[in-house]
Amino acid sequence: MPAAIKLQEEYGDAIQVVLVHSQNATPEQAVNVALKAKWLGNQAIWTSDYLFSSGGNGLPAFALLDAEGKVVLKGNSNSMKGKIEDELERMLKEASGAPEGTPKAVAKAYSEMAKGNLAKAMVAAEKAKAKPGSKEPDAVIEAAEIALITIQENLDSQLARSTWMLENGYPMDAEAKLKTLSKSVKGNEAMAAKVAEIQAKLEAEEMQEIIKAAKDLAKIESKLYDSPKDEKAKKKLADFASENAGNAVGKRASKLVEVASVVSR
Repeated sequence: MPAAIKLQEEYGDAIQVVLVHSQNATPEQAVNVALKAKWLGNQAIWTSDYLFSSGGNGLPAFALLDAEGKVVLKGNSNSMKGKIEDELERMLKEASGAPEGTPKAVAKAYSEMAKGNLAKAMVAAEKAKAKPGSKEPDAVIEAAEIALITIQENLDSQLARSTWMLENGYPMDAEAKLKTLSKSVKGNEAMAAKVAEIQAKLEAEEMQEIIKAAKDLAKIESKLYDSPKDEKAKKKLADFASENAGNAVGKRASKLVEVASVVSR
């Protein structure tokens, strides 16, 4: 379990760790164990749903899925840690490159996108489409058009994620995301305008109270995850949830109150 959480912390948004409790404990019991072990407070997702069989009977068991949901590796996570890391590196390297068969003229667009430079990626794809060369121009144009769509989908996905963060009480995460995205689209007016639209919501006067509440909650969360049995932290959390019941940060706090309440003393 700690190894999986460490991988989530190391790779960040590049991967998603889903931890599945499969020993017939109640959700409350599972949360109790996780919180006391200090396994919460990170990007890993917890569930008690039986997603699929890993093909083995022992624990801990794992399954590594690719972007399409195909199982590429499975087994015992304790004995296969090295193989898991090697496979992750391979998959991430593969994902950062251009699709197989992509003309050289278009490959640069994918390279820039992998670096987080969406505006430069767009320029590279548009240049390849405008000047496909004399050798297989139709194939270059088609590949460039696919690249342009992929770049736009990448931007839309990041914008949607930023919007979700704002609407669900994670304004500081949204701020960090938009800061990175602003650099990524610099030089492309259309892209920059879409980022600025969400940025304006973040900077709106009514959002400042939400941002302050989120910062206050972050301090309480840190204390709770570090000292799960701290009754003062639990009370402070409950008071905070009550005081902020009308906003998204308060809703987050209310759920955390439920989590904290199941931790045995």
